Amino acid sequence: MKNKEYIISALHKLYRRDPWINELFNAAGVNMDKLSEYLDEIFGNNYFDTATESKLRRFEAEADIVYPKGSTIPNRRSTLRAKWVGSGKATLALLQSVADSWENGLVTLSFEKGKIHVTFNSPVGVPDDLDGLEKALGTVKPAHLAIYYTFLYYTWQRYKDSFTWQQVNEMTWNGVRNKEDLSHG
Repeated sequence: MKNKEYIISALHKLYRRDPWINELFNAAGVNMDKLSEYLDEIFGNNYFDTATESKLRRFEAEADIVYPKGSTIPNRRSTLRAKWVGSGKATLALLQSVADSWENGLVTLSFEKGKIHVTFNSPVGVPDDLDGLEKALGTVKPAHLAIYYTFLYYTWQRYKDSFTWQQVNEMTWNGVRNKEDLSHG
């Protein structure tokens, strides 16, 4: 409900159809609607995941972040969030929070034999901006530590005991994955 209708509905029913009252609230209602939209935008700009592009540019300027042309807003938000959470003592938990800034991540970090091991566990794949994630982790991690990546891939070996070739021929790859995940889930 628009502000004008809300205010008029709060009046006594004798005044609701009065032309003078309606004109008065027309003028005030339009301004209140604009104010309401402006307040929603201000509230949304408090968070990285809902910030407008102009607010993102201000955050990026403050954080000294420069993006290549064509970077999407979700990737820019992920990089900004990673920069924000990536300040402090470089611990595995801090590196994990940087990796968690990216959507489609399901990333697990561990420290193995003097190296940082990044494992992508998502069946959906890796984050869209993998280069941005690598750069953010490289910025936060101690310079003397190596980092290596492991990617999860679904192969026929994983499914060969669950389905026959005849069943697989009748499904899509996503169908095979989804059915197998449900049956072992």
